[in-house]
Amino acid sequence: MQYTREDGCMAWLASGRLSYDCFSHLLEEFDSAENVYDALQENGADALRDFVPPARLERLMATAGKRSMHQLLVTMQKHHIGVLQQDDTHYPALLRHINDPPIALFYQGNPDCLDGRCITMVGARKASPAGVQATFKIAKELSEAGVTVVSGMAVGIDTAAHQGCLEGGSPTAAVLACGLDIDYPSENAGLKRRLLEKGGVLFSEYPPGTPALARHFPVRNRILSGVSKAVIMMECSPHSGSMHTVQHALDQGRDIYAYPGRIDTPWAKGAHQLLREGATYFTCADDILTDMNWTGETRAKQEAAKKELPPLTETQRKILQALAIEEKSYDQLAAETGIPPTELSGALTLLHLRGSIRPLPGKMYTKT
Repeated sequence: MQYTREDGCMAWLASGRLSYDCFSHLLEEFDSAENVYDALQENGADALRDFVPPARLERLMATAGKRSMHQLLVTMQKHHIGVLQQDDTHYPALLRHINDPPIALFYQGNPDCLDGRCITMVGARKASPAGVQATFKIAKELSEAGVTVVSGMAVGIDTAAHQGCLEGGSPTAAVLACGLDIDYPSENAGLKRRLLEKGGVLFSEYPPGTPALARHFPVRNRILSGVSKAVIMMECSPHSGSMHTVQHALDQGRDIYAYPGRIDTPWAKGAHQLLREGATYFTCADDILTDMNWTGETRAKQEAAKKELPPLTETQRKILQALAIEEKSYDQLAAETGIPPTELSGALTLLHLRGSIRPLPGKMYTKT
């Protein structure tokens, strides 16, 4: 994976844990993260003193050395972590329009899996067996209809949502409250690997090395709701952290669905409260698909449509042959295949639409 200097400087700036207003003000003033870094190197702390609170400025100063920057990029390279800014074409489109979107969004995998139908499923870690089973079934049925299910990778409802989506054949997305190089919770390390192998994506606004602290989760939840058109509440207590995601969804104008569950269990209280407050009642995936007007095209039809695509061109075959063994950069593909740049860009786009290749951070490509 290849990175620009701007990528490294953006990752460094994100490590300062700046507020949205502070972060955006810096980029507005200096035009780029690279310029912020250069100003600090040339003029010291005075360059940023009017823009960054003292404690945050001290943190940025402590990590601005070449060794720290190098180590950050080494970690990103090792774990195949990319970083997106809001004007990047791979940045989730819906997320751009919330009140405080992440200015730097770290990712592993394929961020373009959120380009289609997306729904976020949330609920308690300590869920009932019936709730876990229902979550898996509904996520699987949504996935079979071509929906990407988004959740938070926690144990309980989140895990069932990711597993059900993978079983249904569509990619799944997870938003974490820690650095993407950290397996949290540790028991879901295998699930993270499977998610990436199946074309999904992991997101976090926290740079590599950031632990999963309690205060990160409520902040993270605005991204969970922000990347989707709707949020499904499966099970939780009225005071659960999952209710934060619902509140963010309401602030963002997202649809809310609440699963009734078993009325005689404490796990259903949160969803029942939402139903009393106006959330949409549902009992199966078809209820949601109908309400969202997503019943016309199933994943099976999408796969059938892919099979009806025109045959590969000679140019496309050259690209796939070049990617047969390992991922390659745009420049490597141009040099190895001899394809002119304008033709190469178009062919890569068509192969991506076919599902034959997958773009990676740093203008790299891999065969799926």
